Amino acid sequence: MTLEVMKALSSFLGIIIFFVWGFLGHIAGMIALVVCTLSVLVVAWICSDYSIAMEILLFLSMAAIAYYLRSKIEKDQENASIKIEEIQKNKNILTEGISSHKGVQEALKKKLHRFFQLKELINNLSTRLDIKDVANITLEAIFDIVGKAESCYFYVADTQKQQFALVSAKQRHPVGVIKAKTGDIFDKWTFKHRQSLFIEDVRKDYRFDLEKNIEGTSDFKSLISSPLIIEEKVIGSIRLNAPRPCAFLPNDIRLLDIISGLASVSLQNIFLYLRTKELAIRDSLTGIYVQKFFKDRLLEEVTRSLRTDSSLSILLLDIDFFKAYNDKYGHAAGDIVLKKVANILTQATQDSGDIVARYGGEEFGLILLNRTKQQAMGFAESIRKKIEGEAFFLRREETHMTISVGVANCPLDARICEDLIKAADDALYKAKKSGRNYVAIK
Repeated sequence: MTLEVMKALSSFLGIIIFFVWGFLGHIAGMIALVVCTLSVLVVAWICSDYSIAMEILLFLSMAAIAYYLRSKIEKDQENASIKIEEIQKNKNILTEGISSHKGVQEALKKKLHRFFQLKELINNLSTRLDIKDVANITLEAIFDIVGKAESCYFYVADTQKQQFALVSAKQRHPVGVIKAKTGDIFDKWTFKHRQSLFIEDVRKDYRFDLEKNIEGTSDFKSLISSPLIIEEKVIGSIRLNAPRPCAFLPNDIRLLDIISGLASVSLQNIFLYLRTKELAIRDSLTGIYVQKFFKDRLLEEVTRSLRTDSSLSILLLDIDFFKAYNDKYGHAAGDIVLKKVANILTQATQDSGDIVARYGGEEFGLILLNRTKQQAMGFAESIRKKIEGEAFFLRREETHMTISVGVANCPLDARICEDLIKAADDALYKAKKSGRNYVAIK
């Protein structure tokens, strides 16, 4: 092999070093450099021409260039990898942001839909003046808004009996007669503590002894209940039952509290309306009906009496010498007398359905249903004796009152309301002329 050929091969080995170092990495390039250098030294020794060894400089140059290029490529790859990671990270952040935005958007849509449901409930409740209507509308809305419940109950409190009375109930799958018409231990707890009740599993709630106090708990496993409160008084409750444990979430009880608040406002409006209506037909001092209601009701009863050919009687009675008692003891004492006489008349008619009204200042009117003239006179006489024997304490002084009573009957004395009242008034005038403390007929 000639020297020129050996030099050419040495140059070719430099190119090999460059490519190996550049494409296979630093370790492979270093090995190629060492192998090529040793090969050139061996050839130079064999040929006894050490000028060939100068090719080692070429090897080193090629190795240096390859090292630089390889390092630059690796650096660029590293920078590119970092940028790719950053891009991927930003992409993930954007993806999470978009997903979160969609979640927020869905939540807002759901809340907006719920808001319109509550607004519709408010509109529906605002026009109702019947408790049962309010209960039915409220339960219907609860099934739509809260959901999850298998049954829902609307109770109104009977403050005298200190218990609930079921006004309305709704079940997804009716299974028979509802037993808890007055509530159970859960409703009593709501009534007593005046706060909402949230139970995930009725079998595990330590506050209630189910074995002794409740039947039929197999029908439900979880419940939520919210009281209906007006002016800090519990006037009812709304309760939802579910057949499985943990059916309700804290957000559900918050929704139920909102709906209960709306129902409470509606009930308060109904009570105010009934109270206003009651004040329009009842005397504020005695609590009995006023003259207008007496006349309106008398018209209805006279019509009914003539249509059914039944008897109807009325009484007009006046407290004897009432003005003298007012002058002697004062108007406050006179009010006491009026209230006590009204109370006696109310007690005497409370089981019969008869009507008692304050007809004038100290004058009272009674409508006696299905009473003959003779029966009415007997009833009037019993009232006269009752009041005559009653003790009235005015300014710590015991005194007694008497009344004069006029009796008239439909159809015997009159068949028209005005004429019937006039007949009773004439009879009352006759009783007064007879010396008072007397029952008279026309």
